[in-house]
Amino acid sequence: MPVDQKGRHYEGDEARADAAVASAARTASATGTVFNTEDATAFEATLTVSAASGTAPLLDVRLETTVDGTNYYTVGSFGQKTASATEAKAFGPLGDTCRWAWTVAGTTPSFTFSISAEAQREH
Repeated sequence: MPVDQKGRHYEGDEARADAAVASAARTASATGTVFNTEDATAFEATLTVSAASGTAPLLDVRLETTVDGTNYYTVGSFGQKTASATEAKAFGPLGDTCRWAWTVAGTTPSFTFSISAEAQREH
């Protein structure tokens, strides 16, 4: 278990399967499954776009958070994607729950992408 500057043990960062988005082809805008972030101060996430097709395809992926379970706001976004790419980014601060959301645009667009995430905890 990691130790902070004062020698106290704390739970370290951890990969979060519940915050991941499995690789799949997506042709429409959507939101992912809600996941609990009460124990995290921030998330480090990696977006991997393995395929893109269509005419002028555009993909925007953002992390949304809420404190009331109803009203979501954007914590941050990955850069807009038009082709295969990988990007890592830190997101925070977070509310009690989060979800990934994506917007797919263009003429007959299709993006195959996945997201992996690691929760950061206050030390």
